[in-house]
Parts: sequence; C-alpha cells; structure tokens
Amino acid sequence: MAELAHNTLQKGLAKASDSPVWLIYGEEFLVDRSLKALVGTLLPGGLGDSCCEVVEGDAELRDALEQVSTFSLFSSGKVVVVRDSHIFYAKKGENKELAKITKAFDDGKMKLAARRLAQLLSKLKLQFKHLSMPKGLDKLKALSEDGQVPPWVGEVAAWAEANKVVVPEPMDDQSLVERAIRAGLPAGHYLVLTTDQADKRKSLFKAFKECGSIVDCSAPKGERKADKDQQGKIIDETVKAVLSRYGKKMEPRAVKYLVEMVGFDLRALVGDVEKLCSFVGDNPSITYDDARRIAKKTRQDPIYELTGAISERNGRTALACVRNLLANETHPLQVLAALVNQVRRLLLARAFLESREGRSLGGLRDYNQFRASGINAVKAADEIMGGRVEAWQASLGLSKKKSDLLLNRGGSPYPLFLLLQNAARFSMAELTTIHSLLADCDRTMKSSPEDPTVLLDRIILRICTRET
Repeated sequence: MAELAHNTLQKGLAKASDSPVWLIYGEEFLVDRSLKALVGTLLPGGLGDSCCEVVEGDAELRDALEQVSTFSLFSSGKVVVVRDSHIFYAKKGENKELAKITKAFDDGKMKLAARRLAQLLSKLKLQFKHLSMPKGLDKLKALSEDGQVPPWVGEVAAWAEANKVVVPEPMDDQSLVERAIRAGLPAGHYLVLTTDQADKRKSLFKAFKECGSIVDCSAPKGERKADKDQQGKIIDETVKAVLSRYGKKMEPRAVKYLVEMVGFDLRALVGDVEKLCSFVGDNPSITYDDARRIAKKTRQDPIYELTGAISERNGRTALACVRNLLANETHPLQVLAALVNQVRRLLLARAFLESREGRSLGGLRDYNQFRASGINAVKAADEIMGGRVEAWQASLGLSKKKSDLLLNRGGSPYPLFLLLQNAARFSMAELTTIHSLLADCDRTMKSSPEDPTVLLDRIILRICTRET
C-alpha cells in the first residue's frame, strides 16, 4: 500500500488504520520513534495500551501471529508488535545476532541476552545443553569474528536454563509471517514488525508492501561525503524536533560539539539535547559554552563511568561505580570483563604512543590539532597492524577476518583522543602487569569462595594507586 521515509511518517499517520500490517526497519532510534508514533495513532494508550501486545525478538513469533490473527472477544481492536526481529537475516548474517547477544550481556540485560541466544540456537538447531559440547561450541566459533567462543556463553546459558528459557522449535519465520500477512487479519487488528535490516528482494518485503505499509528508518553508516551529508540531515532534523518541543534554539557549533562527543548516536544525542534544554531553564538559547558544561555530566552508563574512572586512575569514583553496578544486579564477571576490555584498549593505545607514528604527534594537548593530523597517524598505524594480522592469519591458514586490534573504529575522533590521553597515564609495563592481575582475578573469582566485591575492590585499588 505505502512505503514511507521516517521523516514523512507523520503525514501518513492520518491513514494509519488503513494498513493492517507494518514493517519499520533501519536505525534503532528512528525505528523506536516511528513505532511510538504509529502505535500512539492506532491506540489511545500507545505501547502501554491494554490492547497492545509487545514481544521482543522472534522467540514468541508463532504466538504473536496467533494472537493477531484471532478475533478478540472483549475489544474491537488489537495491536501486536514484534520488536527487534531477525526475520530478514540470512544464515550468513547470524554473526550479527551473536553481536546483539554480546551487547545485551555487556549492558547487564541477562534476560534479553538469554532470549536472543535461544533464538540463535533455534536457527542453528541446537539446545542449551549443546553449548557444553564441541558440536555447539564449534558452531558459535564459526559465527564469531575472532573464531573464539564468546566468553559469556556459559554464564548466559546457565542463566537461561535456571530461568526456564526455552529454545523455540526451528521454523521458517519468513514463510510463516508471509502466509499470515497474505491471509489477512481480523478487522481492527494490526501487526507491526521492527528490524534493523530488511532485504527488499525478499518476497516477505513485497508482502508487507502489497498488504500494508513500510517505514524506512535506515541511515548511512559510512565515511563517504554522501553518507556524512545524509547523517548531517538526520541529525539536524532530530535536534530541531527536540528543540521545537522545548521552544529552544541552539548555536550550530554547540550541535557540532555534541556530535563530536557522541558520534552518530541519535539516542545519546537526543538525551544530551534534552538535558541542555532543562539545564538552561527559561533561557531560549543554548550556547556552545552550555554544551561544553553539560557534556561533562552526561556519562550515565555505569559501565562507561567505571571504565572512564579506571582510565583516569580515579579510585574513589571507580569503587563507587562498582558498588552501583553490583547493587543493580550486574554480575561481578561482567564488571571484570568491562575492566579487561578497557585495559586491552589502553594497551593498544599505549603501544601506538610508543610507535614511530605515535611519537610523531608530539603530544596530545590540543584536540583540534589531533583531529586535523593526528587521526591520520592512527590510521597509518592501523594499516601496519592490519597487514601484520593478515600475514599472521595467512601463515596459519586462517580465513581473513576483521581484527579488533585496530584503534580507529570510525565515528567521532574525540573518544579516541581521550583514550590516548588516558593511555599516557600508564607505562607499558604497568598495563601488562594490570592485564596479568585481571587474569588472576578472573581465575580466583571462578574457582574460590572469596567475595567477588572484595576481589574487584582490590584490583581497582592496585590499578588506581599504581601498586602494580
């Protein structure tokens, strides 16, 4: 019936009830915003309405289709939403599902990680018990970028079994959904499916287009000028929409500063703009100085605060962050994994600083100078490292895979600038010793009855007081 861009959806909502099925795909923040607008139009209570049923992922897809296809006895309408579906993923794209599980685990969302792992196992025709056998572990290795079993597997699988998470029966999700769409839904019933990617060549995509409506929320992620221009337009539209709600204006260089701080992360950007609108109070304008002041206070992610405090060798803040994380039921091993990842990044950054390319920078005092020329030195070092990794993989007969030993990962160069500044606080000898201490802490935490909190406190104090 209709194919809409996310920025034209509002105009199309006047006829939203004419489409019984909706596909919303693309960038996560834009998808969520479009979903709220759509369901808010279809039901007076939006996503919180009693006639709205929301399921996460494809684990309950069969049940969701049954609900939306069944006549309702007590209400005239019903909306069933399947969020974050992987229905368009090809088998070769299952490594993306692995990355989503890793993110859920790193964010402390164990229930979500377990459900997504169950979905992945269903597609691989495995059960949780197979994750303790070569049969299952080899399949996960094949999906992993580094060819290794993800470190969270045992913990997530144990949590899933303890909480009776069931691996759904293998089924052809695309055919199942297409049949339901083409068969039609009862009057007043709506199916809304969201995903981060959608293959327009698939017959399922064509079914959504012929029988309902599609909202394109995709955003370019590349570094080409055309991609950057499109990202800039989306950022401008997003910021203006937030400012309009608050009746504010913002200096262009203030917007630019925020983007440098967070990169192309619309959720983080919107959060910062909303905080700024509250920060300036009755003042109708937000200045560059306002943005600089408030940006220092926007590190709300507890894991981010912890790794930042460790990098700055701020023991008091780091200990407080650990207490906060554990109080909010973050597993001690997740906290330790965050420390290991950060120290690993610091090791890479320190190695760069001691390389010929790093020494050519002449210091890291000025961000604008680093952005103008320093980032090129990092890219040159990454090219050398990438060549070494490829040669190593070839010598071992391994297939070429993306390396995580590179410093430049795209986006704003500002986080990289901060990482290099923090790495300068440590010597290479200190960082290698810290890495060894973390390995010892991991073994002790898994094999002894010692209190994990005490172990974490001890390692943090040794890092931050230079007792290494």
